[in-house]
Amino acid sequence: MAKRQIPFLLLIAVTVVALAGITVAVPANVPWDKAPEQWTLADVFRILQNSPWSPSKFSLEANYTQRHTDAQSKVVSDSPVSAQNTGVVPGVTFTRSHPLPQVTVLWWSAKTIRLAEAKRLEARSSAKNVTAHVDADPMTDYVLTVEGDEPLRILRDAKEDLHDTVFLELENGGTLDLTTVKFVEDGDSDVVRSEIHFARMLNGEPAIDPESERVIFHCRANAKKKMQNRENSLSFRVEFSPRMMKARGQPDL
Repeated sequence: MAKRQIPFLLLIAVTVVALAGITVAVPANVPWDKAPEQWTLADVFRILQNSPWSPSKFSLEANYTQRHTDAQSKVVSDSPVSAQNTGVVPGVTFTRSHPLPQVTVLWWSAKTIRLAEAKRLEARSSAKNVTAHVDADPMTDYVLTVEGDEPLRILRDAKEDLHDTVFLELENGGTLDLTTVKFVEDGDSDVVRSEIHFARMLNGEPAIDPESERVIFHCRANAKKKMQNRENSLSFRVEFSPRMMKARGQPDL
């Protein structure tokens, strides 16, 4: 009886090994775990529309405030009387009073996003070798883009100082200040965009910890020149998770 059981046990063992081999060969669940040359058009749009570099969820409207610590009482206040010779305390206040604008924000300095955009252009225009022009080296700055001509118009014509109202809120409670804004209407894409630049290095160290849980992009602006029947203000925040922003296991910021 035992002799008849041996082939059956061997069959089970062979089946388990075969299944294990099949499991290993299963493709990655997300496009950015695959090599870019393996991306399908569906993968490209997934990266551009709903990925760690392009969060589809916007959060509450956010307003930037600058408060100050009184030198004598040590009380934090937003009163302009105490604004001199005191420590600046950046902060964020939230309100639910207005609906959020429909805008697309991309973490543009990530090579994953730029490769996906290049592949989208190739598919749309039948252009060749667009991806070959994507720089493999990291950008000097962290760059986020706000897409669309209306956001570009508002940001270009903002009555606020954008250095006060556009910033990154870091996980440690600090903020990363805006360095420059570049408006792109002609270039490597058919999408009008505003490029928001932040310093990549501070004191010789990366300004953003690639393993941090979250970084929040805050953007608020009101156009000086109001236009009828058109949006004239922006006020939103978008949350990114740097620890999730990895392509094939490597940080891509």
